[in-house]
Amino acid sequence: MMLSVETVTRQFGGFKAVDGVSLQLAEREILGIAGTNGAGKSTLFAAIAGQQPADAGRIRFDGHDITRLPPYRRARLGLVRTFQVPREFKSLSVHQNLLAAAANPQGERLLNAFVRTRSLREHEEQLVAKADGILQFLNLTRVRDKLAGGLSGGQKKLVELGRVLMLDPRCILLDEPFAGVNPVLIEEICERVRELHARGIAFIVIEHHLQALKALSQRMIVMDRGSILAEGDPHTVLDDPRVQEAYMGGVA
Repeated sequence: MMLSVETVTRQFGGFKAVDGVSLQLAEREILGIAGTNGAGKSTLFAAIAGQQPADAGRIRFDGHDITRLPPYRRARLGLVRTFQVPREFKSLSVHQNLLAAAANPQGERLLNAFVRTRSLREHEEQLVAKADGILQFLNLTRVRDKLAGGLSGGQKKLVELGRVLMLDPRCILLDEPFAGVNPVLIEEICERVRELHARGIAFIVIEHHLQALKALSQRMIVMDRGSILAEGDPHTVLDDPRVQEAYMGGVA
């Protein structure tokens, strides 16, 4: 398994937002997570990515125990995430947003500016080319030099995806990638996810748009009140009476 979450709990005061959740993600898999508001999906993501530490349980990624690692160290291992509400740098261009997210093994030390000028310049040129390639892949070349704050909701979601791709991820956690996105861009985002999956990147996708999630996922989990309510093939899960009851009227 690429990712293993073992009986993870996260609570706020006496309220357990995530209550003993266990799940596994295989390499080259797309796992969908659904659930109504307050089901614990985003809190689970935050625990996996490291924004909120788990109060109990263990998280392993690629054989490493990452339960207590900060987010940046998880990202270095290849585990990255996007957010439900895009966190773009509004006053920077789309291209600059991608460059800002890139890993910088050269460092920012003053000595580098004098001793390794050529190396730094080559590194910067490589990052520029990498960002341009990602923008082309995401069909964002036409807005390359526009301020990210002026983009549509769907374009901002693509910029978020582009920024994590600058880190050469092995697993991407997508938080509500279709929220506030028009149907045309929903399909475009799905296509990009499928292409990245074909390249070997695994995904966990949180989403309220159940039909899009059903079409995209190979396996699905439905959460309710901090726990896993159902798990399995998307068609079977969405036909589960417990899931339909949780969504008050059916979701298939």
